[in-house]
Amino acid sequence: MIHLMARRPLPPFIILWNRHTQLYLEVFSLALQELAEKDSVTGDEDAISETLCLILSRVCYNAGKSRNQEVQTPYWEAPIQPAAPDELKDGKSRKRPDFTCKCLNPRADSPEEYEISFHVECKLLGYPTSVSWNLNKNYVENGLKRFDCNNHQYGKRAPSGMLIGYIISMTPEEIETEVNGYQKKHLPHYTDINFMFNTITLFRTHQKIERRNVRPVQFELFHLWVDLRNNYQTVDGIHTL
Repeated sequence: MIHLMARRPLPPFIILWNRHTQLYLEVFSLALQELAEKDSVTGDEDAISETLCLILSRVCYNAGKSRNQEVQTPYWEAPIQPAAPDELKDGKSRKRPDFTCKCLNPRADSPEEYEISFHVECKLLGYPTSVSWNLNKNYVENGLKRFDCNNHQYGKRAPSGMLIGYIISMTPEEIETEVNGYQKKHLPHYTDINFMFNTITLFRTHQKIERRNVRPVQFELFHLWVDLRNNYQTVDGIHTL
């Protein structure tokens, strides 16, 4: 008789976190699809994210009504709150992920583990907007890196986080190639970002990452890219190329 080894049950927090992650992946997916359907989108990544706030508020309201549960709207540009004495900065300005989705762990063993945040960072993607500003390079250097650097520590204590890319020019395939090229240069120990470009406006993938500066070491980073090429306009009203 063959005895099969029983799978070890997942810890309660991981089950709770996975539900939290899936909820906000769905929330942001719906909101980004609506953003892509707007008549026009203008400004830099901060301006686009501010526009996204209104959509997220409506999506979370509707999700809460349909599920008969509380669905908290993500916090926009909320500073990372200290949870331990060594995180105090004498009141100095703190790093601010673009969006923060807080998850409460009622079974936490310490105050530091009671409130864990799913951090979301947003970046423009496409052709360089000037000689000195390369969007796809910035996605890696000031987006991807922030989930494993001592200065920002996005995703600290969390099993996962998310990067959103606002595509304003270039094809998604060209962007993926460039982003992976910059990642090989700056984060050579990471696996390639690999999308399946079989949808029209929204693309999703994820990476399994081993972090060197932020805990936990094992981290899952979701990438959610939205195609805004048809409705993005520069400040002067001219569509990008």
